[in-house]
Amino acid sequence: MVSQIHEKGTRAAPLTEEQTVSNRNKSKVRARVEHIFGAQAAMDGHIVRTIGLERARVKVGLLSLAYHMKRLVQLTANEVRRQARRAASPDGIGLPAVA
Repeated sequence: MVSQIHEKGTRAAPLTEEQTVSNRNKSKVRARVEHIFGAQAAMDGHIVRTIGLERARVKVGLLSLAYHMKRLVQLTANEVRRQARRAASPDGIGLPAVA
């Protein structure tokens, strides 16, 4: 197994270039995962106040569903904007807009 913990440099022993690259690669994955948990925490928090495991599962499942629906709307809007920019490109050669 490969450690996924960031390495830390000190004033006396700064990080090597290899360690810096390793930390950067770990950060790419870590940031993507932590953004999801942060968005879900902002929506309803991490504390589940239900009685019973089944109700807790339903609450977490609905929270996850709501997050994914919100993310789908964001990704769809980004794609529409991207296609509109391509259609209005300055060289006049744009891709046809898709509804």
